[in-house]
Amino acid sequence: MNAEPSGRPALTVERDTARDHEKTWRTLYEETCRPLFNFLCYQTGDRDTALDLLQETYVTAMRGMSTYRGEAPVLGWLRAIALRKTLDWRRGLRRRLGHLRAFALDTASDMKVAPPEPVDAALDPAFRAALMRLPAQQRAALLLRELEELPFREVAACLGCAEATARVHHHRACQSMRASLQAASGDLDVIRGGRS
Repeated sequence: MNAEPSGRPALTVERDTARDHEKTWRTLYEETCRPLFNFLCYQTGDRDTALDLLQETYVTAMRGMSTYRGEAPVLGWLRAIALRKTLDWRRGLRRRLGHLRAFALDTASDMKVAPPEPVDAALDPAFRAALMRLPAQQRAALLLRELEELPFREVAACLGCAEATARVHHHRACQSMRASLQAASGDLDVIRGGRS
């Protein structure tokens, strides 16, 4: 059995390293799970889907830890992974819905696919509908900025774009939300103007 410079067997060192690795990931999970889960819930509108995507996010992060350069906070890196997982899920959902529509037309049945159940039943239905109509990048920018209160620099890092582009996504999301909500209920000013 090989020995390390410390005099301990190599197998013991490997076990200690694995144990430290597990503790590190457990701490990372405990610190980032709630904000990532909330982000995914608002992105998907479905708790179960958000849980699945959360798991996929951590698995991808564990496999790709060597790609994390440490230039941004780990939570920002994980949010970027979660956003990519959400976009992949949306593309797959559209594809599956297309197959369902084709099947429904082929069988001459009148099949309707219900939207996912809302994450927060207390959330105004008009607000939730307007939020879900936003393009994914705009919705992500709005949620990261308003819900998570991240500076635009971190929003940009999560979206994988320039800070100016993140500001544009946020601004357009606010405009779309205002227009949708005003149309739905008269003159409602739910979304505040852009913060610096």
